[in-house]
Parts: sequence; structure tokens; C-alpha cells
Amino acid sequence: MAAERVAGTWRGLKITAGLLAAVLVLLLTHEAYRFWLFLYLPGKPDREVRQVLVSPGMGAAAIARLLHAEGVVANERDFYWLCSLRHLGTRLRAGEYAFSPLSTPGQVLDRLIQGDVIKHRVTLPEGASLHNVVQLLARLGWITEQEILQLAADKNYIRSLGIDAASLEGYLFPDTYYFERTQDASQMFEMMVKEFWRHYPEAWRVRAREQGLRVHEVITLASMVEKEARADAERPLVAAVFLNRLKGHMPLQSDPTAVYDLADFSGAITATHLQRQSPYNTYLRKGLPPGPICSPGAKSMQAVLYPENVPYLYFVSKNDGTHHFSATLVEHNRAVQDYRRKIKNQTHQTYPASDPFPSVAPARILEPPDAAVNARINNTQ
Repeated sequence: MAAERVAGTWRGLKITAGLLAAVLVLLLTHEAYRFWLFLYLPGKPDREVRQVLVSPGMGAAAIARLLHAEGVVANERDFYWLCSLRHLGTRLRAGEYAFSPLSTPGQVLDRLIQGDVIKHRVTLPEGASLHNVVQLLARLGWITEQEILQLAADKNYIRSLGIDAASLEGYLFPDTYYFERTQDASQMFEMMVKEFWRHYPEAWRVRAREQGLRVHEVITLASMVEKEARADAERPLVAAVFLNRLKGHMPLQSDPTAVYDLADFSGAITATHLQRQSPYNTYLRKGLPPGPICSPGAKSMQAVLYPENVPYLYFVSKNDGTHHFSATLVEHNRAVQDYRRKIKNQTHQTYPASDPFPSVAPARILEPPDAAVNARINNTQ
């Protein structure tokens, strides 16, 4: 009897164990099937692109929670398991991502590993001032104008970039840049200054020394050329005028410098502007202004380093985007009168809508110093 009871007990245990094993197999099969479905199905099958910001320092578990909360993946635990199974949990990269609504968890993980982040395009045009650059970067939405301005005037930071100046004005090279959401103002400026140095080769440094110019003086002159010249062919001529006037100890009398430190200036330059006291006003102060007035392009820098060998001391607009250059005051005065006849009935200058940063009126009149400057002011009042 005892043997039969023991045998019965063993049979019962075997049956129970078999049932438990069957249940476990079913559960594992179900879990495997569910995980298989997870791998090949999107988080939320709709038409909405999911934009997600993965912050620096976030681990795989935190990223899995974020992706699930944003509807990118259907199950945060399964996504974490996927990272673990592929041994990729420590290789997920921070950044701003845009995931297609049909992205599978595997595709999402691949994007995170590759760092395939959203890149924000910012185009810095030639002739843009530091103020313009600040506005452009602030429009990105993740840094403020105050932060950018403080950094742009941080002397220690500026020196760390190899620049001997009080500001980054003029050293932010005009080009198209692609920034990532996780980049701060420091990293953005570094990209721009790196482009500046890439476009200012060692041969140009040697050439500047031959001319007796420091890099800062070259960039300051180039920024003035950038504002004055519309036609590329005239840049070496405009540069020659400024250099000739410097050698002759004549004031540079460049209109754009007179309004540089006026915030958000646009429109025509008047006699009042030319009379205002400012360290940048080259009508009232001889020599170069304290620093650049905008970001010059490579062509303007080259024009300063390799100007035309001409005797010109004056230039005035032809009212067609080009200028008349003169070596004598008599010839210049005739050109000025011709210009004034052309604009006699024109009350002010306007700018095309395509110009994102209008700065100064296109007419440029350089006069001899002292009494002639007063005559110009009186004539334009």
C-alpha cells in the first residue's frame, strides 16, 4: 500500500511538473512572440514625426523611458532589453532626434548609436555684424542673446581661440553652419572661428607682416571693404583707397563706421550720423576704428593684403552698385556732382527685401579732411 501511495505521489508530481513546464514554455513562447512583435512594430503607428531630445548623461534606462513617453517605442522595458542584448546600452548618443512614425525599435536604436541627430542650418552672410550673429543664434531657441554677448566679450575665451582682440567681431567667418541642439554658444563660436583661421592661411600672415599690419588691422580694414564694395572687382580698389589714405595721414571717412555702434541701424546715413561722437566714426577720428565692424569674407581680406597699385584717394557711388575712383580732389568733386545730379529727386535709399542685414546706404562719398568735411556736411543737410 505504501509503495502504491509513493508511486501515486510521484506520478502526481510528474504531472504537476509537466503542467508547470508546459505553462512555462507557453509563457516563454508568448513572451518571445511579444518581444518579436515589439522588434518589428513601431511605437505608435500614426503619421506624426516624434521629435525627442536626449540630454547628455542620460543612461539606457532613462532613454528607454523617454522614448516610450514620446510614443517612439511601445515598451520601455523591451527597448532596454534590446540595448542590453546588443551590448549597446553605453553607446547611445545625446542629441535631438526626429523619428519616423514607422520606425522600428531596431531602427531607433541604430539612429541613437550613429548619432543621426537634427542639424539646424544657420547662414552667416558676408557683412553681418556680431549683433546680427547674436540674433541668428538666439533664434535657434536654446541659448539667449545675453549668454552669447557675454561669451563674445569674454577676454579669456577670446584669447583661447588665438584672437588678440576685445571682441569676436570680425572673426566669425561668414558661411553656412549646421548646429546640433546640444551645442552651446562656445562650441558654435569655435566652429566659426575655426573657419576664420582656415581661410586666413599662414601665407597671409606673412603678407600682413610685410605690409606692417597686424591681423586685427587686416580684419578691421577688410570689414570696411566688405561694407563699402558691392562688386568683387572693386574690393582691391576700395582697399587701396583706404591704405593710401592711411599712408597720407588722411581720415578714412567711411560711412559704415559712423553708424556701426548704433543698434539696429538701417536706412540712409545723414549728416547727423557723420557728426556724432564715436570711437568708430572715421570722419571725426583719424586712423582705423578700434576694431572690425562686421564679418568680412575671404575676398575682402585678400583685397586688403593684395590691393591694386593705384593712386586713388577718393571714391563715390555711380548709383549702380559700382564706384568712380579718383586720385585728385578736382576729379572727385566732379564725380560727386555727377552723383548728386543722379539722386537729386531721390529722398532716401531703400533696400531689397532679400537683404537680411541692411546696414548703410549704397552711396559712398569720400571727401578730403577738415574744411571739405564741413562742406560735405553742410551740403547734405
